[in-house]
Amino acid sequence: MLLQTLAVGFTAHDFEVVTASHGIEALMKFQAHAGDFAAILTDNDMPKMNGPTLVKNLRGLGYRGRILVMSGRLSVSDGRAYRDLQVSGFLSKPFEISMGVTMLMQAD
Repeated sequence: MLLQTLAVGFTAHDFEVVTASHGIEALMKFQAHAGDFAAILTDNDMPKMNGPTLVKNLRGLGYRGRILVMSGRLSVSDGRAYRDLQVSGFLSKPFEISMGVTMLMQAD
């Protein structure tokens, strides 16, 4: 349900949205679209592949764009891993779509 709500919200702000229900699917869709994404929003806690592992794989594939991580709770080790992977920012759940839109549109 959260995934659908986010997709509708970001689409309403003129974003083209590609969704994935877990980290492995996200990585497959990234590769299927030849990595052509202006920004990526991921959850920290996902089935099959967590956020830090997904971000590490995306960076390993050469993606240098904006990555935002949403989380209700973030461990110190996850926060450190994200900083090392140059994540652009964090959204604490729950958050307003407008906050996510603003963060996705900010320049690095």
